[in-house]
Amino acid sequence: MRWSLALIFLLIISTSQAQRGSAPDSSALPNSENGWYLSPHGTMRILVIFAEIDYDKNPKNDPQPDGSDNWAKGQLPKWKDDLFDPFSLAKPQAQVTRYYSDISLGQFTVLGDYLDHIITIHESAQKNFRDLSGMAWQTADQDDSLRTEHHLTISDFDQWKDGGKPGEPKVKGADDPHSYDHVMVIYRNSNILRHGQGSTDAGSAGLLFGYPSDTQSRFGAMYGLPFEILKHEFNHLLLGGNNFHSGGGNAPQFDSYLLCDQGGWSMMGAANSSLLTCSAWDRDRLGWKADGAPHRINAHNAQGQYINGDLDPLAGDTGVFILKDFITSGDALHLRMPFLPENTYQQWLWIENHQTTSHNGSPTDRFHWESTGASCLSDAVPGLFMTMQVERNDKVGRNIYGGSADYLHALTASGHYDIIITDDTIKPTCPFNGESWAYRMKKRWENALSGNSEQELMVNDRNHDGRVERKELLVVGAGYRPDGRLADDAAFFGAARDEWTSDGKRVLGIGTNPSSANILTLRCNGTQEINKGEPPDNRTVYINGMRVELLEQRANGDIAVRVSTGDTRLTQDVRWCADSIVLPPLHGKDGYSLTVAEDATLLIDRSRTPTRMALQQEVRSYAYFAPPTRFVVSDSARVHVEAHGRFQIENGSELHLMPGAELLLERSSKLRVDRSSRIVVHGDAKILAKASLLKKLRRKGRLVDL
Repeated sequence: MRWSLALIFLLIISTSQAQRGSAPDSSALPNSENGWYLSPHGTMRILVIFAEIDYDKNPKNDPQPDGSDNWAKGQLPKWKDDLFDPFSLAKPQAQVTRYYSDISLGQFTVLGDYLDHIITIHESAQKNFRDLSGMAWQTADQDDSLRTEHHLTISDFDQWKDGGKPGEPKVKGADDPHSYDHVMVIYRNSNILRHGQGSTDAGSAGLLFGYPSDTQSRFGAMYGLPFEILKHEFNHLLLGGNNFHSGGGNAPQFDSYLLCDQGGWSMMGAANSSLLTCSAWDRDRLGWKADGAPHRINAHNAQGQYINGDLDPLAGDTGVFILKDFITSGDALHLRMPFLPENTYQQWLWIENHQTTSHNGSPTDRFHWESTGASCLSDAVPGLFMTMQVERNDKVGRNIYGGSADYLHALTASGHYDIIITDDTIKPTCPFNGESWAYRMKKRWENALSGNSEQELMVNDRNHDGRVERKELLVVGAGYRPDGRLADDAAFFGAARDEWTSDGKRVLGIGTNPSSANILTLRCNGTQEINKGEPPDNRTVYINGMRVELLEQRANGDIAVRVSTGDTRLTQDVRWCADSIVLPPLHGKDGYSLTVAEDATLLIDRSRTPTRMALQQEVRSYAYFAPPTRFVVSDSARVHVEAHGRFQIENGSELHLMPGAELLLERSSKLRVDRSSRIVVHGDAKILAKASLLKKLRRKGRLVDL
């Protein structure tokens, strides 16, 4: 079979679209740090029911009739004690308990215990065979009393009062009568919930040994501990509904801010994540900070003192910042993207220092399949991980549980490209020996502003109906790199080349791939553009002159990062594609808003990566799902093409010089405009170049004065 994406279908009801604007600071308003239906602070304990189904009416429906090495028929799974610690430990041991200890910086302890025997459900005894929680509860309830492996009672599972509302404080203490805080059912052989599938919700599936539950969940676990989906579903109860899917946990049918389903990392990540740990956005959302950390987002200065990591570089928040290991310290930087109109989705850049499991000991600070030890994979290495955040910055207010999914976009150091899917297949593919369509990247198809990264699910018109739908997706798994080398390394699930490291790519700026500029947004569901590309969607990339540079990776794990502005000089070839690109009047060190240096090329081109769902144009048998690029040089912005520098405009793109703008070309520099493209000079804008060049462009209709 071909490489298929494990799509996760969840049963939580989506919340409504967010209203924009700053949330007032009031303790009477919902606050995300209080959690959605469960508190993300303190201690709670989960009751686990391990169950199997006896398909006595339809034996052919049993997906695993003989059990497996990790979970034998009629027994509890071998990994039963690696799920939750039953009691608090100074250093958590069980996988899920350790996960929550690490991501919360010790502020949220999730314990658990399980019924001391497997629950066997007979198909013939069930009226509603699809009520996966209810039939497990009813069968378990046939026992005389609650019997757990560690002899716990109902009071041990009732640490919080029922009735907590989204964003409101949750009350510590027992219910009267008791109610389980959370009951989790895990199936060995459900043909409805296969491995990696599950769901969660608030409320109870009835009475279990005489008591209801506040919340509940159910999962399939045919091949081992279902860590990815288990933590994803439980995290819904902390963060929000389906509109909080992100970091590799989304599916095509949900409303999202971006056209492509995103990979990356997040508490809401699941089968399609790269890293398995949380993101800085998650911690900020839930108020998880290191003890004594004074700011909402924290970093350090050279003297080791806390400083504010929430930055607006164009307002002067620049300098050198020390980021300690993200997992153990919580340090991060959060940079506001400038120039975005107030009526569009706002964006921020997150920067995290991940020293990875080999250095910080956290089992989940690693790439998704790294623990398999497959030789085809590259392990995560210490370095910077960067993510662009779309919206979702307000933590207090009536609408903090609205908005859309996929609000986090990984910026991979390996670059963004117009990735081509070939007709070639590669078999076997890493790490599961499947079969995959081969992708191809080429240097000339670099697309820093609107191309696909390795850690997102690229889409194309696979059925050739003139529309790109989100379900028409492909995994970047095995294919040909820009150097022509075949890479079969499950890139979508994380590759070391995606990291920013001291001995690899160190700089994010105006001329890098990806760029330091904002990204395009397109709020859509599986088949439709919700805003039709109008505000609040942002269809313009604003060149901002911001620069992030990894200065030093220190022996103790700290990374020194310089954040600066005024980065306006292109020193290497750059290809820019987007629906619209705007160059504001930036102030570079040489006095120009943009400089194309000697021997460098700036190419304004049309994106081959889809940016819209509908076919925009077919040119010479190539179907474009992106409009031609419109590059606008704003009033008072000045562009300088140095000697032997090159400025090229191709494939229907346009350069607009607004009144007061200036384009200066040295005599030996080149300005090339193909027959499908043009330059439009508005008002008193100027092009300072050889008269013969301008005359030739005007004669051919490629230079127009308005």
